[in-house]
Amino acid sequence: MTKRAKALAAWMAGTEVCGIICDLRKRQMVMEADISTQYLVAKLDDSQRKEGVAFEEGKERMGGLHFLCVQEDENDEEPKGVWLLRNVEVK
Repeated sequence: MTKRAKALAAWMAGTEVCGIICDLRKRQMVMEADISTQYLVAKLDDSQRKEGVAFEEGKERMGGLHFLCVQEDENDEEPKGVWLLRNVEVK
C-alpha cells in the first residue's frame, strides 16, 4: 500500500514480474523480475516473518500460484494493478 500506487503500478506494468518470494533466512520479501533481476520489497520484522511463513506455505499448497495487488490503502476499492503469478521450478 502506497500513496504512489498509480505510479508504482505503471512502472510494474512495464516490468516482467515473475514472482514474490519471502526469503525467511534473510528476513526479506523480494520481487523477482525477468530472468535475473530482484528487487527488495521489504525487510521483515518478527511478525512479518510469521506472515511470510504463511505466505510461502500458501504458495506451496497452491502449486506456486500467488498474486500481487498495488493499492493506495486497505480501503481502496479500486486497485491500481493486480498481477497473477506462479513460481515454477526450473529443472
